[in-house]
Amino acid sequence: MRRTLLPVAAAIVLGLSVSACGGDDDAASGCSPVDSELAVGAKDSLKFDKEAFDTDAGCVEVTYTNEGSQAHNLLIEGVDDFKLTIGDVDTGTVDLAAGNYTIYCDLSGHRAAGMAADLSVT
Repeated sequence: MRRTLLPVAAAIVLGLSVSACGGDDDAASGCSPVDSELAVGAKDSLKFDKEAFDTDAGCVEVTYTNEGSQAHNLLIEGVDDFKLTIGDVDTGTVDLAAGNYTIYCDLSGHRAAGMAADLSVT
């Protein structure tokens, strides 16, 4: 009896710890309340919809929309634990200090093909 309870108990504990992580797809660090919003589009040409973006410092809600059919993701260079992944749309929040950043897609070959843009946070 004791031998069958141990694997069951371990499975329950593992399931609870995984479900506690939750959240949007890969979205990230998370913060609230939201101070500003940033919309970024991804194109099949391996480009973002703009070459440069700007937003206010603080808790930023990022909405990442796929304007084509290829899969993409969005990371912010120098910001750990933030990653959005799109088939269609993904949204996440990130706490950004004032400064200049680079957003990029790290799927194989995408950044090298030019899928990177400047992000100015003031």
